[in-house]
Amino acid sequence: MSYLIKRANGPVDLSAAWDSPTWQQAVALKLEVVFDRSSDHRPPTTVKMLYDDKNIYGLFQVEDHYVRAVAQQNQEQVCKDSCVEFFVRPAGQKEYFNFEINCGGTLLLYRVRDCRAKDFDVLSEETLATIERFHTLPKIVDPEIQEPTVWRLGFRIPISFFEEYSTINPNLSGQVWKANFTKCADDTSHPHWLSWLNLSKLDFHLPDEFADIIFE
Repeated sequence: MSYLIKRANGPVDLSAAWDSPTWQQAVALKLEVVFDRSSDHRPPTTVKMLYDDKNIYGLFQVEDHYVRAVAQQNQEQVCKDSCVEFFVRPAGQKEYFNFEINCGGTLLLYRVRDCRAKDFDVLSEETLATIERFHTLPKIVDPEIQEPTVWRLGFRIPISFFEEYSTINPNLSGQVWKANFTKCADDTSHPHWLSWLNLSKLDFHLPDEFADIIFE
């Protein structure tokens, strides 16, 4: 199993519509694995990725109900909110990164060696500020939105981020990294856990089970 991140053919606008020319050039990937602990609400979730010489871009679209976001600050447990996640291990690295972003754009980001042993670096607010985010919902969504709601969450990660925190070759063309894409909502009225990959258990911090993402 693998996912192709295509090279952008022009400037990438995170706020451009899902079916805009900007995002039509990207491969759409659906998160189709649903873990058994999930409620009967399993929101269709799709992600698109692009890259260029300076940045890696992502855009999630979620066809949701029961949407909630109460995390006030970055590095709070945004997985308890309506949240999408990009887990990635650059080529040749032992560490991986967990970009966890709730529907209001609040971010949790660690450089992880062994999450369950609490062996990770909590990255600074200054570093998190370099990760641009776009979100169609307000920062705080409380009370929970019960009715059907389609929301989008976009992000831009500078390649220089990975140069600072790992030893990558900044020319990404042809490189193969390891990753997973996930969706969760632990503390909403209808919790659920979705994944691109069929993991051996409900634990998104399983880097040895990540699959290939290939930069065109």
